[in-house]
Amino acid sequence: TFHFVVLEIRALLKGICYLAEEIFHLQSRHHGSFWKALSACFSLSWHGPMLLICGSAYVALLDGDGQPLGLHLGMASLCELLVLALGLH
Repeated sequence: TFHFVVLEIRALLKGICYLAEEIFHLQSRHHGSFWKALSACFSLSWHGPMLLICGSAYVALLDGDGQPLGLHLGMASLCELLVLALGLH
């Protein structure tokens, strides 16, 4: 389940990076509509429920290794940002 959570975090971070780029092109590409830019960067119809399901399963199966959940997700997010930044995906 942690692997699926990380994959969904990757999709979320990728969407955030795309949105940061698309904000500069709101007028030319999306006719000033932030919602069109948002829907172009995130496919929430698929990734939203998947992130919720995987995140819930991960929390339910967390074996209590003594580390806080935020640390696990933070480290996964940092690793995925590094992968995206280095183009290793």
